[in-house]
Order: sequence, then structure tokens, then C-alpha cells
Amino acid sequence: MTLRILIVVVYLFSAIPPRESQALSPDTDGPLGPLGGRNVYAPHQPWFSFPAEMAASLPVGTIRARTGLYYVNEFSTYPFKPDEEILDGDGRLAPERQAELTAMDYESLILETGWDWQAAPEWRFSADWRLHFRFAGFLDDVIVWWHDVIRVPNAGREYFSHHRSQWTIRTAGGNDFEGSGFVVSPGDLDLRSVWSFHSSPELDLALETAFKIPLSRSDAGFSSVYPDIGTAFLADWHPWMRWAFYANAGMILPLGSNGRIMGQFIPVVEFRAAPNLSFILQANIQSSPMKGEEGDSYSHPVFGDTGMFRLPQTDIKLGVRGRSGRLGWQFFIEEDPLTWEGPDILVYFGGKWTLKPSR
Repeated sequence: MTLRILIVVVYLFSAIPPRESQALSPDTDGPLGPLGGRNVYAPHQPWFSFPAEMAASLPVGTIRARTGLYYVNEFSTYPFKPDEEILDGDGRLAPERQAELTAMDYESLILETGWDWQAAPEWRFSADWRLHFRFAGFLDDVIVWWHDVIRVPNAGREYFSHHRSQWTIRTAGGNDFEGSGFVVSPGDLDLRSVWSFHSSPELDLALETAFKIPLSRSDAGFSSVYPDIGTAFLADWHPWMRWAFYANAGMILPLGSNGRIMGQFIPVVEFRAAPNLSFILQANIQSSPMKGEEGDSYSHPVFGDTGMFRLPQTDIKLGVRGRSGRLGWQFFIEEDPLTWEGPDILVYFGGKWTLKPSR
């Protein structure tokens, strides 16, 4: 439904002739670029993941300060059969069974800050850091009500008490972590560099490298406590005035013993409704860092029998980006409709302030 609404909006903007002040031209500032934000799905969060990035370089000397706020509502259980369980008068599992079967049940706010610096015509350097809050939250009842209104399954929420904060991620490969209650934790520090080695009116190409410095705690699952390294190929293609396409393809190598090599692919489509407003459809396809072939298994309706947290993530982001002078902003919603290996509900709002280089 959300995707259909976005398609209709894009079509209407395409059909409306732009006013003179909205006309796009080669002299207008370029496309706004992909949506930001990294992968914050709890089973992937201890390891690095690339945010979407443009291959095109900025004016030399440009410095950008960025900030963002994620809201996440997460719910996931280990497999169980309700018909074989003893339920109370409200149709819920006994408290001890709820604790045993809960994989993730919490709400989270994540504050993000970052910097970009175009140090040379072909070189850009970036740093990102996050502060994590996990808590019981207050939106479980609203989410269950909304699922009932649109007649979609509640993923078993009806068998569990609401407003809890608990996560127990267990696998066969030793990547286990758990926690509960109200938790505040710093995130790791992500350092990235982009080498823009090709630029033309329609195509930009770049190579990106990354190094994660572990600063977070491991007991609650916010960090692997080991560095990670990564490399990615970036491509920007803008064949028409209103449309731009981006692709980031990367590989992440955990330097610790508990994660496996991950592949990541981020395709992006940007439609420019106006010089300073774009609608964006974006995906994050990322293989699982979990090791081991055994562990809790379940039957996925598309992929059949599989282990918990083993399928690749196939998140979809629908969002909008805008700018006014040196101020840029973005908003998006995110979920994984295919493999379910992504946040149950994620909403993001971010802004950036660009300091133009002196002339």
C-alpha cells in the first residue's frame, strides 16, 4: 500500500508542468542523493554496515555536519505453536514462556551524528557515531490496533504482554547476546573514505573503504568489540533531469572470531519532484553475519525451513529528501517485507548543515 501511494505521488509530480522557479536545468544543484542511515537491525548491529553514499565528489574543502534520529519498534519470537501452549484468560503465554520465547521485544531511539570532509578533488572522509537507547516503550497497543485495522498478522504479539524490553539473540555460532530493561549504550565509531576516480555528466564512479573502531559494550549486543573493515564500489547514474540511480556494492570483513564476511548491496532510485525536493525508493540487501548451520529453525512461507537470523536482510526504505540553502533534511520509513530480517518498524529523520568552501 505504501509503495502504491509513492508511485501515485511520483506520477502526479511527473505530470504537472514545473513552474519557472522549479524548472530543472544543468545549472541547478545536482540530485540530492540516497537516503542515509545504517543497518540497525539488532542481530546485525554489532558489526559494521555501509550507509548509502554518492560516488560524486563535493566541492573541495566542503565540510558537512550531520545528525539523525531513529525510532525502532522491534518484535520477534522463537518458533512456537500456540495450540500446544497453555494460555491465560487474555490469550497470552505464561510469563516464563514469554521470557523463553522472546528474541526481540523493545522500542529504541538512536541518536546519530556524523561529519563529511572533501579534503581533495577525489577524496572525501567521513565519521559516524551513535548513542543507543532501548526501553519498554508505549506504542505496542497502537501497532496491534493498526495491524487489526489493515488486517495483517501481528507476528505473535497477541500472545505476549505489551510494553516489555527484552532481547535474547542466540545462534549456533557463538554470537549470543541478551539484555533487558532500560539500557543506554554508546555505539562504535565508523570511519570511511571515498575515492571518486571517475566523473562525467551522466556517470560517477568511486571506491569506498571503511574501518570500525569498537567503542561500545558487547554484553547487550551493541558491538562485537573487535574492529571491522570494509570496501565498496559506488556508482551514480543520472541519465535524465528528474531521475537519478545509485548502486553501492560492498563487502565487510569482521576482524573478530564471531562474525562472518558479509556482502551488501544498496540500489537507489531518486525522483526529483523539484530542484530541492526528491522522493526516494531504496533497498538494503545484506547477508547475515551469523555463523553456524544449526540452532532454532522455523518454516518461512517463501524460503522454507531456515534458521533464525540466517536469511539475508532485504529492507526497503521509502523516503523524501529536501534542502534549503545549506540545510538539508530527510525522512524515511523502513521495513523488511520479504525475509523479515530487518527492524519491525523503523522511522528516521535526519538533517545536515553544509559549510561551503571559501573561494
